[in-house]
Order: sequence, then C-alpha cells, then structure tokens
Amino acid sequence: MQAPLVAALCVMGLGTMVAVGASLMSTIEGRSSGGPSEHAPDVGTTPPAAAPAETVPPAAAPVAPAAPDDDPLPTQIPNLSDAGLPVVRLMLGGENFDLELAATDAAITKGLSGRERVRRHRGMLFVMPYSRELGFWMVDCLVPIDIAYVDEQGVVTGVHTMKVEPPQRADESRGAYEVRLPRYPSGAKSRYAIELAEGEFKRLGIAKGSRIAVDWPAVNTLAKATRVAGSRR
Repeated sequence: MQAPLVAALCVMGLGTMVAVGASLMSTIEGRSSGGPSEHAPDVGTTPPAAAPAETVPPAAAPVAPAAPDDDPLPTQIPNLSDAGLPVVRLMLGGENFDLELAATDAAITKGLSGRERVRRHRGMLFVMPYSRELGFWMVDCLVPIDIAYVDEQGVVTGVHTMKVEPPQRADESRGAYEVRLPRYPSGAKSRYAIELAEGEFKRLGIAKGSRIAVDWPAVNTLAKATRVAGSRR
C-alpha cells in the first residue's frame, strides 16, 4: 500500500533502536475463543441375563490438522528488514507478528508497494507524527492487503481489505492513475496503521472498536528516532 505523502528520506543505521523495538509487546483485549460441545455416543447394554457387555469407547472426533507454519518467526528479532526498516515484534490477537516500522515520509509513501507476498506473521506498522484522518491506497501493489487504523488510545477506528487495482496503463499519466485508485479511510483521527496479509484481521478477531494494548509511547519514541536518523542522511 502507499499513503499519499511526498518525501525522499531513507532509513539507515538504526541498530541502536533495536532494543527499544524488541521490547514492544501487545495483546488484543476482549478476544475470546470457544468451540462446540462434544457429546459421546450412547453406549448400548446386553439383556439382563447376559454377561455384562464391555463398554465400547466412543470414536474419537476427527481433529482438523493445524495449518502448517512454513515461515516461522525467528527467535531473534532482526535489526532491519530486507527493505532496511527497523522491525518490531507485536502481539496481535494472541499471536506474534514482526512488523516493519514505517515512520519516515519515504517509508510511509512506499509502504508495501511492489511486494509479491506479505509473509505469514509479518506486515508493516505505520506511525504518523500526529493524529489525523488517514486514507491509504493501493499504488503499485501486487497483492491484496488488510489494513487497520488505530488511534492514540489503541482503539481500532477502521479495518479494510484493500484489493489489487489494475496497474498504470502505458497511455495513462501518473496523476490519472493515482486519481482513479479508491481510498480506504480511517473513519476517525488515527495515528497508526497496521498492514497484514489479506484476511488476517478477521482471523484474529480484530475489528472496528477493538483495543490493541501496545506500549504506544515506546512506539512513538522509536518512530521519532527513525525520523531523526532519516533526516540526517
């Protein structure tokens, strides 16, 4: 995805901020899970005159195999992503995610554009300098992406699945291409946006009104340091 900002900054040499990013853990509040009750089948008995029948144990209910995690998170949080962005590990819906931190104008503008895949338990965390109504769009994006907007109190203001749009045509100007792309609004003033693979927020039970309990002041500190490091280059 790409947010409509203009800049030409880059993030380099952010190893000193890894300790801050690695300490950021979160959870989604109010999420519960449950399943249908299991009932054992009735067990018959022999007539009274006969010897007692052996109890037949009920057949075990088939258990659906868990989806294999063919791309597990590393034990050690990487300093930087392949794109050169700092990585923070957050817990969303009871699961850990390694999110690339986009805090500079350049990183926010580029977002996940050009990625051929959003890996499992990966994504991007966008941190704006201040709260405002946001709107993201799918400029040069190759795969569908889930986005959740979050305000400064950690409340989700909106969730969308952003679809892949037809690419810019050879006879189409850049401006015309960008104008025709739909915007996905935050719905209220927000400071953060989280992007994951398509369908992840629904699977995790995260929706508008959910609260994501993160150490947001620590996130802001890391984002500010990232912007300062980018402005010095």
